[in-house]
Amino acid sequence: MSALRIFETDHWQATHRRDARYPGYLILSSKQQAAELHQLSGAALQDLGGALKKAEILLRQAYLPYKVVLYKLGFTSGFSCHFHVAPITASLLDEIKAHPDYAEEPDGNDAILFLSRIYCERALTEQEEMALQATAQSLRRMASAS
Repeated sequence: MSALRIFETDHWQATHRRDARYPGYLILSSKQQAAELHQLSGAALQDLGGALKKAEILLRQAYLPYKVVLYKLGFTSGFSCHFHVAPITASLLDEIKAHPDYAEEPDGNDAILFLSRIYCERALTEQEEMALQATAQSLRRMASAS
């Protein structure tokens, strides 16, 4: 997973989502083994705001998105508390609008579902894996420069 690591703080690490074909789809994970926010230490919770801010600023600089979405799911056991952080670009919104299963005026829920179903949730091809590695490397350089 270290090849996908973008940045880390004392209590959080940001990695590119390993099955995402969509550039910049990050997972911000707690280093503390706790599944829920209320289980995290005070220090981890204090560090969370800065880590989310850094992820959002990085994605804004890299992709100039319409919006950066942040959401917490955590239904799968064994994972520590984590947030999905993704840049929603105008071109992605256009893709969603053009898709027959989504609203003509997509909202955040449409974007999250579309990203997961269209750009994730299946194994990457070798070419997609190489593109993912290049994206992670580029974001890591940007994060370390800021």
